[in-house]
Amino acid sequence: MKKITFLLATTLLISTAQLAAQTSGDLYDPSVIHTVKINFEQANWANLLDSLRVNSDDMLIGRVTIDGATYDNCGVSYAKSPTHQVVGKRNPWTIRLNFIDKKQQHQGYRTLQISQALRDPSLVREVLSSEIARRYMPAPRANFTTLTVNQEAKGVYVNIEGVDDVFFQKNFSLPQSPKGELAANTEGSAASFAAFRCVPDVRATPYSDCPPNLFGSLRYEKNAKCYLRNFDILSKEGWDDLIELTRVLNNDPANLNKILNVDRALWFLAFQNVVVNLNSYEGQFSGNYFLVRDATGLFSFMPTEMNLAFGSYKNTNGASDLDLDGLVTLDPMLHADNAMKPLITQLIKNQDLRKIYFAHIRQILADWFDNDHYKTRAEELQKLIMSTYAAATEKPYDVVDFQRSLLETVGKTTKIPGIVELMSKRTKWLKKYPDLLNVPPQVSNISFSSRQKFTAKSVGEFHLKAKVDNFPRRVRVFYRPTGANTEGFREAQMLDDGNNHDGEAGDKIFGATIQPNGKFDAIEYYIVAENAGGASFEPSNYINERRKISLAEINK
Repeated sequence: MKKITFLLATTLLISTAQLAAQTSGDLYDPSVIHTVKINFEQANWANLLDSLRVNSDDMLIGRVTIDGATYDNCGVSYAKSPTHQVVGKRNPWTIRLNFIDKKQQHQGYRTLQISQALRDPSLVREVLSSEIARRYMPAPRANFTTLTVNQEAKGVYVNIEGVDDVFFQKNFSLPQSPKGELAANTEGSAASFAAFRCVPDVRATPYSDCPPNLFGSLRYEKNAKCYLRNFDILSKEGWDDLIELTRVLNNDPANLNKILNVDRALWFLAFQNVVVNLNSYEGQFSGNYFLVRDATGLFSFMPTEMNLAFGSYKNTNGASDLDLDGLVTLDPMLHADNAMKPLITQLIKNQDLRKIYFAHIRQILADWFDNDHYKTRAEELQKLIMSTYAAATEKPYDVVDFQRSLLETVGKTTKIPGIVELMSKRTKWLKKYPDLLNVPPQVSNISFSSRQKFTAKSVGEFHLKAKVDNFPRRVRVFYRPTGANTEGFREAQMLDDGNNHDGEAGDKIFGATIQPNGKFDAIEYYIVAENAGGASFEPSNYINERRKISLAEINK
């Protein structure tokens, strides 16, 4: 207690001037605490917002000031989220700067999501989870802001990037209209754009001709009405696409890679399981995610509402909540045989995809948890907001619990595990999981056949070779023309048979030939190698940084 009191006294020495100096830079800069002020003409704004949230999707007009920049006629509402509480003191907010003036924006952003960080005494779960997730898939950015409503200070909230057209343009390959606008179905585009947010209305009675407990499970139903209370459509059209995804997922999984970005779905599931985010597809209601179909023609999963990650929400199936030990030992194969969770059963029961799934778990652990990077980052985030949080008159937990929450369980009725308390034990447990004990193949010495010396004949094909150790059974290269972001990756087998520019048969050198056929002269690529027990990727961060090569480089 003395240590906590000393830290509090020290951090409170930060002056108001220093704090004000922080509120600059990009709206989602994680090193900055922003300020958001909302002003309504109506004194009973809280009752009006509750009524709008319960009875409609409309918004209340308000004036919004972000870091000193003021915007009139903004749309403001309590966010459509299960965390909304009628007459609640801290509710999540949605702000649309362009509600009336379609061109109004702040730093290019038109939508703000302000989260109250429900059941997160540390206040860092959303921000930390977002940073981890974005290493492997698109996800909304998050940082911190203070919130004031009608001159009443509401304390520190989490500032989450709005998922709208601006977000989609930045994070996905999308068809464009001739005017450069986001198009639902553009002539000549690879695929129509479709986007959904899964936020099941768990309190609503299902339609009489729809099965109970469908939620966001992605079980197949021909009747689109059965999805209406579980998904919000964010695009002009797409219901038929969503239903077709569920049909293929449930009834035709052999063709799933034609409609789903399977690798990204495996990253999504691996991430949610590692960080014990049960307020997600793996949890009771199979909800809280985005589905986006871009110009590649494939749907991708994307996480949302991660404030209950790291075991704050504990229910997987409607039975009793998991205790700390149950959270620590949450099985990576959870729901593998559960017909109510077809995304998991159809992917993980496939032995090849199971190897990829565990390869992703292994990578997440290596990047964030084996080295305690998550702990260091959580401490940095708390330090950033410590003085602001302590000085706030309104806060969900006292300062002592705020500081304890990284290392210890907080709460008497709702017990919220400390992030480090949970993940230090979970990391050790996962490292002993049989599928993670297997040693995957190791790829090294990647090269391309170049033009021979003293010859004028250029190389017109990509002859790739690489050494692969640890008993590989299958090696593949995934490639696409450089800059072809609207295309999916093509696949080519790499063989060690002496006939693919790979040297001698059986020498652990695998080769493949990629023929551009005059259609491209540069590629980006990554290699996937599998053995009996696991899989590996080269480069390991291929999601964000792939290897590149051009014919011009080869022919130097």
